[in-house]
Amino acid sequence: MHVLAQTSSRNGIIRLSPSSTTKSARLSRNVLIGPLIVGGQRRSLWWKSSPPASGTSDVPNDVDSVAGSSSTLSPLELTPATETASTSASVAVDSATTSPETTETAVSSVVDSLPLDAPATLLSSPLPLEFGDLAALGLISYTPAGFIRWSFELINVTTALPWFHTIIVGSLLWRALLTPFVIQNLQNTARLQPIQPKLLELRDEMKRASESGDRLAMQRCALKQKKIYGDAGVSMGKMMLTPFIQLPVTLGLFFGVRKMCSLPVEQLKESGFSWLPDLTVPDPLGLLPWVLMVVVNIQISAGAKEMNLKERPEMGHFMNALRVLTLGGVWVMGDFPSGLMVSLLVTSTATTAQTLILQSPTVRRYFNIPIVPLEHKGKLPSFRQSIQYVVDTYHSKIEEAKKAQQQDMMKRRR
Repeated sequence: MHVLAQTSSRNGIIRLSPSSTTKSARLSRNVLIGPLIVGGQRRSLWWKSSPPASGTSDVPNDVDSVAGSSSTLSPLELTPATETASTSASVAVDSATTSPETTETAVSSVVDSLPLDAPATLLSSPLPLEFGDLAALGLISYTPAGFIRWSFELINVTTALPWFHTIIVGSLLWRALLTPFVIQNLQNTARLQPIQPKLLELRDEMKRASESGDRLAMQRCALKQKKIYGDAGVSMGKMMLTPFIQLPVTLGLFFGVRKMCSLPVEQLKESGFSWLPDLTVPDPLGLLPWVLMVVVNIQISAGAKEMNLKERPEMGHFMNALRVLTLGGVWVMGDFPSGLMVSLLVTSTATTAQTLILQSPTVRRYFNIPIVPLEHKGKLPSFRQSIQYVVDTYHSKIEEAKKAQQQDMMKRRR
């Protein structure tokens, strides 16, 4: 039997791969020598199968099956540079016994016999991902990040897309799954806009009732609030549920892709995109953090139009603070792996496009989203206004603290 010794950095496994025919390709995935397993276990779509029972050894049977199947394999076309290595591999495998030590020695002799000018693909190119590989690396779990990594494996194995495109498709898929919740949240937010003044008056009334200790007045305010929400068709329960669904997916994408790139999954080192050849290292040009900063600022400005900043101006200044933080985030994101930056950029771009599309009157009528009147649409304040707001708030807090201190001193004197 003639086989080629190929080192694969996936899982630290050395594989003996025969020719590129169908049967040979199947054989190359079954002959695994590295963790001292010949005839690797069959892996499922989700979990790696359990190890064989103690006291049994699948080494002799698998070696015999490999030797027995050699007669059915098509002849391997070898180049002169690798013919010596194939002969050594044949001798090493044929002479291997049931002893794991002998098997390991055979593999070492195969690797040592490879010529110095052997093709680089024989020495370092990782094999394509298979179902169960991420589970074998401990990357699959019943957490949002684990499910997201499993979905990426499913996309990559079933479509054979390069990993650069796999991350794009996976990020878009999870963003699309959140679309119904985004629409539902927009329906409630748009219905809240016209009743914001009533709610603010009611909030002040509840605050006064709470300070005076009038429980009956507080109950009346609660009933009024419930009636206002009901008349406007607003469901506060659905509004509170949406962030609890979006947040796990957002964090799962971040930590899921980040761990894949930092472990790393060796296939990510061959992205299939020439500009970012290795997704496990930062962007060599340093452009992705700056592009992401621009997209996030556009996203913030587009999202502000759905807020009633007239009755709640503090939200506009908070948004400006986030815009300032994005500038500092460029320095932090400079060390992020390229694969993670691609996922963040795709997610942010999709969110921005989704926000802009859902602001179209035609789209809003189709999804039964109330059209926000022009006077209720939010507009971000300037940075100068935000700075002045911070200064005024600081001075007002100082004045409130002085008044509270004076009142406390008067009470002590009495």
